[in-house]
Formats: sequence, structure tokens, C-alpha cells
Amino acid sequence: MSAVARGDSRPNDVPNAVDVIILSWNRPDDVMAAIASALQQVGVSRRILVVDQGSDPANLARVERFVEGKPDIALQRLEKNLGVAGGRNMATAMGHGRYVVALDSDAEFSDAEALARTIAHLDANPGLAAIGFRIDNYFTGENDALSWDYPGHVPEERFLTTRFIGAGHAIRRVAFEAAGGYDDRLFFCQEELDLCYRMLNLGYQIEYFPDIRIRHKVSPDHRVAWERGRYFFTVRNALYTSYKFGIPLPKLVLGAGAFFVRGLFNGVGGSALRGTTAAIGLCVAYTRSPEDKRLYRLSARTWDYIAACEPWRRQSPLRKIYRQFKKLPQGA
Repeated sequence: MSAVARGDSRPNDVPNAVDVIILSWNRPDDVMAAIASALQQVGVSRRILVVDQGSDPANLARVERFVEGKPDIALQRLEKNLGVAGGRNMATAMGHGRYVVALDSDAEFSDAEALARTIAHLDANPGLAAIGFRIDNYFTGENDALSWDYPGHVPEERFLTTRFIGAGHAIRRVAFEAAGGYDDRLFFCQEELDLCYRMLNLGYQIEYFPDIRIRHKVSPDHRVAWERGRYFFTVRNALYTSYKFGIPLPKLVLGAGAFFVRGLFNGVGGSALRGTTAAIGLCVAYTRSPEDKRLYRLSARTWDYIAACEPWRRQSPLRKIYRQFKKLPQGA
């Protein structure tokens, strides 16, 4: 896990309420639209922090020209892609705002007062570490099914949860820093849940808050390329994070088996095996690392909160195996 440090990129000492962070990688049109969406926000003191993760020179140059001369935007250029976790750590460290709002590079705020409502809600609810926004498909206007990870709920209702969706969310900076930020080893997938559990363990709560809506540019004919790395990261990171949070070895073995069964059922069994092997390596590296592991020792109160929000955890092992005999989501 990377150390979380405060940045020094502000041109002056005027405090701002919120930092909007955006990761950029070879999608200049989408990135510029996301930045423009943040610039249009009214009634709020904010800065926009962009981290480019090794874009091609021509694509980077377009973004650089777009942000040039805009004092409330900071752009950090990297030589390589650090992944979602590492990139967000860096972008967050560039700012000082009380809250950090993450916006996917292919997403936009649905209206100009989204940030103002975000701040008002978090100010009024100091027990919340983070809120997840409603994510709508940019092209259809409907709930983005691939960004929906709240079984048993509907997109229109507000509820307490254990996680937020990466495409659009807000985090209280003090909670983020106290929890140690994202685990850079995750790179992509599960990084939000890993952070959320640690913030919950600090005594905070997390809420799905549909009053803030994000328009996510998922094409109506989009298909998830599970065979090109996504299932590998899903398996690797789920097993690794479970290990860090103290899930017993028999349950980890059962989980690995369930992932393999589902992988076979979907034609990506090899990805499941590679993900399991890589997870073992990450677990060994974590065990040997000097980082403070107390952050991952979840209290009984935290486990009770998680169990209340994730009732499927109470299912029998056979039921959990049975659930794997279904197709991986492909988008629509």
C-alpha cells in the first residue's frame, strides 16, 4: 500500500472544499469532456486534478493544450500506467480538499450542481466516509448495469452499503488518509472494496446516494473482455483482499474453487488459475511487508455492518458454488 501524503500543487493557500480527480490514458476526447463537466460545477470551491498514465505524446499534448491557462486544474504526467489504485493515490495526494470526488475519464456529471449537493450531504453527515453516486449509461439514460454492484436494491433508493462504484463517488479525505489510501498492488479491480472495508473499520459508514448522477459512456453494444485480463484481476484481487481481511484458509480455498468453476463455465478457466497463482504471490508479499496490518483486522462491529449489507455472505458453501454456474455479465 502506498503512503498517502498531502500534495503541494496548489498555486496558493486558498482552501477548497473538493478535489475532482480524473485519470487519463489515451482517451483525450473523453478526458476533456470529463474535465469540462467538472469545470461547469457551480456553488462550490473545487480543483480538478488530472493524472495522465503514460498516454501517447499526441494524445497527451491535446489534453495539455486543453488545460493550459486554467489555474484551477493541475495535470501530472507519468511515464507508465500505475493502474486505478496507484493513479488515484497520486491524484488524491496532489490536493487538499476536504472531499475527493473521483470521476472516470469516460464519465460526466449530469448537472452543474452535483458537487455542491455532494458537499452539502457529506457536511451534514459526518459519519459517512464516502458516498457512491448513481451511474447512468450516457447513451441510453438508464442505470448502467455493469456499474451496479448492490444486489437487493434498486437505483432509485438511498441505502447504507459496503462499497462505492469507481465511475463516480466522493470520499472524505480524513477517512481516506486514516485508512492508508488504495493498495497499489491491486492495480485494477477490488481497489474500492479494499479501501471501503478499512474505512468502515475506522467507524465510518458508506452510502449509495442516487441524488448525484453520473453519465457513463458505456456503449449499448459494449461487451466486457473477461478473457483479456478482467477475470484474472477479479480472481487475483478478490482472493488477495480476502486474505488481508483474515478470511480463513478453508474459505479461501473454497473461493478459489468457486472462481475456477465459474471460469470454466465461461471459458476463462485459465484466467482463474493464473489469478489464483498470482494471488498467492501477493499474499506472500503482503505478509512480508512492513505495512501496518492492524488496518485489516476488522472488528466485530465492522463484520456485523458488512453482514447486514451483504446478506449473501450467510449462504451455504453449496449455494455459493451453485451461484457460479451463470454467465459473466457482458453488458447491454
